Amino acid sequence: MIDHIELQLGERKISGELTPLTFIVGSGKSVFINSIYLVLSNIGLKIPKIYYNKFNISIKINNKIFSLQKNGKIYRQILDEGGRKVAIEYGALDGSRISRIVEPFELAIKNADILMPQIDVAEHVSILADEEIEEVNRLIGEFRKAFSLKVTSLGPYIDPRTFHDPTKAAGSLKPDGSNLVGVLARLALENPDAYDRLRTSFRKKGVKLAVGLAKRGVLAGVTHVGGAKMPISRLPCSLKTALVFAAAVATKPDLLLIENFDCCFNEGLVDILTSYFNEQISRGQIVVEIHRPDVADLFKIQYKSIVSVAL
Repeated sequence: MIDHIELQLGERKISGELTPLTFIVGSGKSVFINSIYLVLSNIGLKIPKIYYNKFNISIKINNKIFSLQKNGKIYRQILDEGGRKVAIEYGALDGSRISRIVEPFELAIKNADILMPQIDVAEHVSILADEEIEEVNRLIGEFRKAFSLKVTSLGPYIDPRTFHDPTKAAGSLKPDGSNLVGVLARLALENPDAYDRLRTSFRKKGVKLAVGLAKRGVLAGVTHVGGAKMPISRLPCSLKTALVFAAAVATKPDLLLIENFDCCFNEGLVDILTSYFNEQISRGQIVVEIHRPDVADLFKIQYKSIVSVAL
């Protein structure tokens, strides 16, 4: 679980403690959430392009702090765990490309453009013992393990489609929930208990849900509300959003990020959402952007907090 975040954009800086359920209010809420996703979804991949000239994000998980900084054309990663520290730089300096470790020793490497790279030495350097490089790789490996979270990001707008091509992957939800039907179909196949639990929770609200094969071999999602048959894409916004959030939790992410949560929010669905929020925080974490702070009060959840940002 993420314990603490610091974010700097230019000269603006904010920080906050995160709990199992954290509501984000203020200005720059989406930037805050997207910056978390930018880092955690790219561990072991190329450093994502950052358009701010001056940028710094620090994420703390347990006793490990990972920072990604950008100053001009230089990206710097810092991995800090008490007295153990690694700093890596990548970019352009005075017209020359740099790709190097700068701490605990200075060494040119091939892959400093990777977030938390396993060190690949540019050339053999006899001045350093293999054990020193192995120790750095060991620390980076520990950070990779701690920060390689399964992250699902939803929003800012939710718009599930009625049909889904079964040949397309549907392991996790897209930010707009457009592949909801595919995710539900996979859930029904791989975790039928979770699928039945989701259907039961919405049936109590008068919404009967069914997903199956339609004509031309595509998957379709339909509902029955008040006796009327309705495609998923035609449901009221509040119900579509609640369905997507419930499906997201059912896929068991470590971290669920939600933008624009209270868009078309319906207090009548608080009990369903509370149930799924409790399920998520029992094994992971949720960070939620809201525009109305009073929305947070509706969720009677023990481990929650509100963080105000100004970016």
